[in-house]
Amino acid sequence: MEWSNELTLEFLQLFENEAVIWNPQIPDHKNRNKVADAWNNIKANFSVDCSVVELKKKKDSLMAMFRQLFNKVKASLKSGAGRDEVYKPTWFAYDTMVNFLQPVYSPKDTISTEVSHTFNFFSF
Repeated sequence: MEWSNELTLEFLQLFENEAVIWNPQIPDHKNRNKVADAWNNIKANFSVDCSVVELKKKKDSLMAMFRQLFNKVKASLKSGAGRDEVYKPTWFAYDTMVNFLQPVYSPKDTISTEVSHTFNFFSF
């Protein structure tokens, strides 16, 4: 099947709506039946007749390109980098994908579990 940019963006819109596939924070993310239902929903609503296998291959291809570009952007955000030094992807699907995938691929704030001890040497 030949994927035009328009078909790819249509697929991404349907993919975004089925967060159970791509968002590990959703409780049913590991439920195979729910994920299979989500893929079947995409297939049923996609304007072109294709198999779920083809859709998954397209997803894998898009995700590989997205991760590559996302990591390139992150690497360019090094300390002291100016606005014009930050990498800006020109790939047609990047903005669409980063809008819904960025929270999944961005690190979360961590909570320090380190116990701090303060010693008062004068309390003997």
